[in-house]
Amino acid sequence: MIAPLLAVAASAVVWALVYRALVRHPLDAMALVLYYLALQLLWRPLLLAAELDTPFPTLLFQDRDTELLLLRGQAVVVLFLVALWAGARLTTPLVRPVSVLFPQLRGPLPPRVLVVLAVVLTAAAAAATVALWLRYGGPSGLLQASKVDRSLADSRALRTLPLLAALLGVAAWFSVRGAGLQRLLLLALIALNGYLSWTWGARDVPVLSAIALLAGALIFGRTGRRAARRPDGQWLRDPRWRLRFLLVPVLALALAFTLRAARDTVLWGDLAPTIEGQGTVRQVAVATNNTFYDALLLYLDDWPDRFDFTGGADFVEGSVAAVPSVLAGPQEPFVSPAVQLAQTYIDRNNGFPATPVGDWYVNLGYPGIVLGGLLSGLVARAGQFAFRRFLRDPLVWGFSLVFMVRIFPGGVWATSAPKWVAIGLPILAFTVLVNLFLRRSRADDEGTAPSAREGVADGRAVASR
Repeated sequence: MIAPLLAVAASAVVWALVYRALVRHPLDAMALVLYYLALQLLWRPLLLAAELDTPFPTLLFQDRDTELLLLRGQAVVVLFLVALWAGARLTTPLVRPVSVLFPQLRGPLPPRVLVVLAVVLTAAAAAATVALWLRYGGPSGLLQASKVDRSLADSRALRTLPLLAALLGVAAWFSVRGAGLQRLLLLALIALNGYLSWTWGARDVPVLSAIALLAGALIFGRTGRRAARRPDGQWLRDPRWRLRFLLVPVLALALAFTLRAARDTVLWGDLAPTIEGQGTVRQVAVATNNTFYDALLLYLDDWPDRFDFTGGADFVEGSVAAVPSVLAGPQEPFVSPAVQLAQTYIDRNNGFPATPVGDWYVNLGYPGIVLGGLLSGLVARAGQFAFRRFLRDPLVWGFSLVFMVRIFPGGVWATSAPKWVAIGLPILAFTVLVNLFLRRSRADDEGTAPSAREGVADGRAVASR
């Protein structure tokens, strides 16, 4: 397997060059996109090339030439990375218009406002979740309805509540000074929102909250402040900052694995059949959703020889599905490429996501990978512009995580439009309200400033007399 290892190494070199050319800070929006791609398109193929694991599901790869597939896989990885670089570099005039996809706060909210909003939204998230617990028979019943019966389509819009409440809790935690009872309460609120979301069958809120806290401490904590004072501006050259930075993905993946194991135990009394009895590497890969590259290999091997490209239909249908039914009227449920792939091979609805590279390939072939890379680079660069204040505002930092890891992970997917409507649009609406509050607050301050100055002038006049 020397050739696949060399192919992975070559891909890593290209990734590093793209990172060096586009990333301005190790935790900016562009960096988040590239880290996700590294996890899915470099780390996973490295494990396969080193024969530490085999492609998943094993049954679907028994008669395939894995070595040749890995070479083809890394070739398209390089193609996508180069296109992403070109999209970020060559579409500068479009960056500002595309940045409207992302929330842009006028300024930081006062700590007291953040605390109040975190409490209010947590209460709303708890009320909505408890109502569903009563409807489905408790937390375990809600998990069953979400992950097994899949009967929560009419309630998924409410999942933004615990996510937004957790983000506000994280922002408040970094904004409130001291280490008193208030910060302890905020941590409890963040944990509660993570648990509420977990009972919906999702792990994104607890995992993103953990990343926001751990990595946020590297921005707003003592270690981050020290690294920011470096004269060379290279945060990664600070040894303490670098060590803690490298621990963040390890701890996040450990949390994701733990939450998956806990969910399986609630649903089936043990680990799910897909990972029970498997080796450690396989268990960690499946439990942390790190097998998307394996699905990409299926696409590369069977399209277009056995199945036809969809001609962009997935992106069109995904965009149409993103339009609320009150505007578009009744429409057929959107079946993502991931679910279509699972239905093709094993008649399952859980889905085999294949990274944005796979979504673009199954639609338009190799030209689609180039187009997808260009659009992904543009969107990532727009996110980098929209979230440029993340080093000064913890709420902006939290928003960047949600949009670049949850809605546009690694680039633009066929499911990005529905996710943007379901998750991003409520956050944008919240941001608009916050900006109105900030504008009014600023106008009030400016309105009182002259009277204060006049008072001072009057005082001086009285004193002179």
